Amino acid sequence: MSSKYPSSSTDGICLKIEAMNNSLKKIAAILPKEKRFTVTDSHGLCLRVYPSGIKSWYLRLSYAGRVTDIALGRWPEVTLKQARQEARKRRKALGLEHPRGYVLADAFKLWCNLKRGRIVSYTDEKRRLERYIIRPIGGRQIDEITAPLVIHTVKSIEAAGHQATLKRVLMRTREILDLAVCAGYIQHNPIDRVSRVFAAPIVKPMPAPPWRELPIVMETIKDAPARMRVLFLFSLCSMLRPGENAKLRKSWIEADVLTIPAIEMKKGRAHRVPITSFMQTLINAEQRLSPHPRSDFIFAAKQAGKHVSPQALAKYLHSTELRGHLVAHGLRSIARSWLADHETPFEVAEACLSHVSGTAVSRAYQRSDYLAARTLVMARWSTFVEDCARKARLIDGLLEPARHES
Repeated sequence: MSSKYPSSSTDGICLKIEAMNNSLKKIAAILPKEKRFTVTDSHGLCLRVYPSGIKSWYLRLSYAGRVTDIALGRWPEVTLKQARQEARKRRKALGLEHPRGYVLADAFKLWCNLKRGRIVSYTDEKRRLERYIIRPIGGRQIDEITAPLVIHTVKSIEAAGHQATLKRVLMRTREILDLAVCAGYIQHNPIDRVSRVFAAPIVKPMPAPPWRELPIVMETIKDAPARMRVLFLFSLCSMLRPGENAKLRKSWIEADVLTIPAIEMKKGRAHRVPITSFMQTLINAEQRLSPHPRSDFIFAAKQAGKHVSPQALAKYLHSTELRGHLVAHGLRSIARSWLADHETPFEVAEACLSHVSGTAVSRAYQRSDYLAARTLVMARWSTFVEDCARKARLIDGLLEPARHES
């Protein structure tokens, strides 16, 4: 097959697989002539170019003593890759030699382009798919992907006891193959119900003691380094996620409200946090104890220009007697339970944790973040936290001017 594009000949022109990335421009550059002519690819696939400028894909099949031309659609509505995929399917059905078509990795690229920037967990999800799906079977022809193949591929996840990971991998793989159907790569999703083969994961809430046991928890924390105690108490009062607390900036505070930009929040929505008097006292204490008092981060790391690790509090709790009983994220559970037991309206309590409540329709109309109501509620909660801390002697020597401690 020729590797060049003749400028005036009506002979067949080969669309090389190596030039796949340039096929759109090369096909567009083929100009019509006075008579219809054909541009050939391989395995009987060709593009007919009509004097009107219309370009249509055809597949010539020689089978059972007969030669048949099958229309596969017009270009550019049907791309070269799509035409090759259809040609592959037709020839494969007749037991004829067939060309290579789309592979699973092609559909994975579609998924990446769609999800990048749209889901918070994109990086982790992509890495997980590459490890468990794309590396083992990403090079397989997509019309050869079957439920048994996928089940065999992910068996190792189940064997390792990672049921939650298995669930997410299957969910995202199903999304990839759904996109492949929409793109015309395959006719149906072969793993649409494959998750039923595996036992449902057992969801365990993150460990957290009842709010009434908070003084006991603080008895364990009172021997922690001063800055760790400040981070613990501020995390309790703010009700923010560990990663959100770690990244807080002083420049986000205006008057008595800290506004976290949407890009820093889990749900991609800006969140306002009322700064109570106790929270401001804790910020002042951290300012005195910080290794970099001039840093814009409220909780600065020892390394200049960095904030503390989002895992700092979690690692400390894991090293204490609270291991298995309390994790950093569990502080939100303690606060939420206290709100519920103190007659806080559901919507206000959920807003304190930056949760979304209500239906999509109700949210389209109700756009308040209940800041005024949350200010009162969080003031009461901070007072409770401060009282518990004083009883446990957690803040002894912490809130007054003290010697520098890192």
